[in-house]
Amino acid sequence: MLILGKNGKLGSALQRFWSACPADGLECIWLGREDLDRPVPEAAAVVALWGVTHGDSDALARNVALAEAARVLAKAAGAARVLHLSSAAVYGAGEGVLNETAPMQPMGAYGQAKADMEARIALFGDRPRNCVLRLANVAGCDSIFRTLAEGRVPEIDRFDDGQGPLRSYIGVPEFARVLEALLTLPLADLPAVLNVAQPSVAAMNEICEAAGTTVRWIPQRAGAVQKVELDVSALSGIVALPEVSAVALVESWRRFGGWA
Repeated sequence: MLILGKNGKLGSALQRFWSACPADGLECIWLGREDLDRPVPEAAAVVALWGVTHGDSDALARNVALAEAARVLAKAAGAARVLHLSSAAVYGAGEGVLNETAPMQPMGAYGQAKADMEARIALFGDRPRNCVLRLANVAGCDSIFRTLAEGRVPEIDRFDDGQGPLRSYIGVPEFARVLEALLTLPLADLPAVLNVAQPSVAAMNEICEAAGTTVRWIPQRAGAVQKVELDVSALSGIVALPEVSAVALVESWRRFGGWA
């Protein structure tokens, strides 16, 4: 498989994991944007980890161009499938457990950019076959782990029920298992869109506590969303993952990184 985005937080974490636990029968060829002027090697599949997560609307709009570039590279490589990384952010503040048919209601520029990317991918056709992964927070790669890595005290919103934010998460080993399963899934069974997370949700304050860090509780900020939970029924039919736990997420971060 040809993996795009070798220098990002998620790409680096996956490289560490697969170095320690190689995927049987899968050879990884890692490329960064600096490698795109080189000949494209043959590959059965492309995994587009790359993306723009910060910046103004013009910078975030590059997510569409990166999806198009992944498609071009896949055709040049002779790949039959492309896995594109989208985000749970496309759902915005959607209520309840969010399945793949839930309306996209992005609240911010990043979520909107990923929704725009998905709309473009939907026009690509089936050669190669495209699968959009609506990825939950990844242990070590989101803002709470950046705060922990930098040694700062996390500020956690306290909602009306006295609790903090709850989010769908996935650890690096579990995400690697998802990719391995999707890369070996019969092409006809590859979904067009798939939520990617471990079952259940993790409390942000419990993640901090598992990391040995106290939190600073603050009044609920305007626009704060208490719970974002992805429905992973479709994913569970492809690969079985354990329920998420704060302790395991912290272990994933410490072993495989993300934010250093």
